[in-house]
Amino acid sequence: MAGLLGIGQSALMAAYAQLQTTGHNIANANTPGYSRQEAVFATAGGTYTGGGFLGMGVDLVTVQRSYDRFLAGELASSTAASSADSTRAAYLERLQRVLASGDDGIGAAIDDLNAALADVVNRASDPTAREVVVQRADTLAQRIRNADSQMAALGRDADDQIANAAGRVNELLTQFAGLNGRISAVQASGHAPNDLLDERDRVLLQLNEYMKVTALAQDDGTVNLFAAGGEGLLVGTRAAALVVGADPSDPSKQRVSLQNGTATMPMSADSFGGGSIAGWMNFRDQDLAQTRGALAKLAGDIAQTYNDRQKLGVDAAGAAGKDMFAIGSSGVDFRSALDSGSELAAAWPVTAQLGAGNKGALKISSFDLAGATSASAVTITFDTAATYRIVGLPGGTVTGSYVSGATIAQDGWSLTLRGTPVVGDEVEIVPNASPGTDGRNARAMITESAPLTDSFATMVGEIGARTQSAQASRTASAGLLSNAQAAQAEVSGVNLDEEAARLMQYQQMYQAAAKVIQAAQSMFDSLLAATAR
Repeated sequence: MAGLLGIGQSALMAAYAQLQTTGHNIANANTPGYSRQEAVFATAGGTYTGGGFLGMGVDLVTVQRSYDRFLAGELASSTAASSADSTRAAYLERLQRVLASGDDGIGAAIDDLNAALADVVNRASDPTAREVVVQRADTLAQRIRNADSQMAALGRDADDQIANAAGRVNELLTQFAGLNGRISAVQASGHAPNDLLDERDRVLLQLNEYMKVTALAQDDGTVNLFAAGGEGLLVGTRAAALVVGADPSDPSKQRVSLQNGTATMPMSADSFGGGSIAGWMNFRDQDLAQTRGALAKLAGDIAQTYNDRQKLGVDAAGAAGKDMFAIGSSGVDFRSALDSGSELAAAWPVTAQLGAGNKGALKISSFDLAGATSASAVTITFDTAATYRIVGLPGGTVTGSYVSGATIAQDGWSLTLRGTPVVGDEVEIVPNASPGTDGRNARAMITESAPLTDSFATMVGEIGARTQSAQASRTASAGLLSNAQAAQAEVSGVNLDEEAARLMQYQQMYQAAAKVIQAAQSMFDSLLAATAR
């Protein structure tokens, strides 16, 4: 009877343990990172009798969690990749909005400037048209400065996020080290502290949101952590720390270093391997840096294109043109350099005309100013119908052979003549007598600036391509993360329907175990009653 009572007690305790474990599972069904637990039992053995072995009941071996370390590792890796891709894509979307290609964009400002120059071509003597050019040039410069300022703000925001994330990583490493110590102390009992293990896994997942972390389990129950580049983050209960400070090579941005004791090691995006910190670093050091560089180059090209043409022309008063744009030392401190429309060099300093006494069928097909000119009076005289000499050039007289439609280029200008001259016919290159009504240099500005709009479109297109690629990576990595979460949930997650069924099963087991004890008690009472007579 004592054996039967012991069996009943062990069965009762086993049922109670299962009920308690199932209740714990149900209570934590929605707890993030919780792994379903299960009571593990073994037979208590048997006692030999002449008729064989009689069982002694059941023993509770341990309570274990449903856990797969390979699935946990895949989830951690997927978390790091998804966090990095999501962070970079979000910031690229913000960068893409900075370079808006609509009416408020840089490309539209270039088009507006050229439209104003076209008005000057048609109405060179209109001072209002010239003033509009100055206003449009200022608008273009302002939009470039604003775009660069917004990009700089994005860089500072990424730096702030990196600094905040580094501080959070340090907190999590300290927390992880504390859990290592608690788990190691409890592990000596021979049983796993399931809830502490789950908590440590949750901290590991949080770490992987900021950086990719490799975990290596040790025999004493602790887990050592390493960065993607192999740098040690935590050994036992000794944690390293991320330190953020100005980058010596570029004080405008933050550098993250890993401090382990007295040793300090700079960390790159590759060292982090994933997580939001790597996402911010890749955006800041690659996407943003290259885009700001492209914007600075565009600003330089704009300044050079318009300034070079300005210097070739003269303003309404005949004075040599000055720069239209000025660029500061930073390359994006871009400003309009014209104070008024009267400084717009819309005219050429020289013009071509046929000699008044010409008798042949010579005509001027085109005249262009392609470079700096001395603006001196030059005469082209035909000695024969096929030869000419040019007098008045800074370098002296030049002779040449004439072919109708061929270009004659000297002293910065180029001239195309057609028709047949006779001996003595002349073409004169003379200073422009009415620069206030001449818009030929403004027309040349429009022609030569056409590639600038294409350059801006190329820059916007590259950002668009980067953004689309990042969005695709974000979608793909989010899908992999979802699959990893589902795979782990299938092993470690709590199914309330299953737990409810088990609850009823263990409740019946508990009641049956109580019946065994009741039977043993009844037998004992009957024995006492029989011996009392």
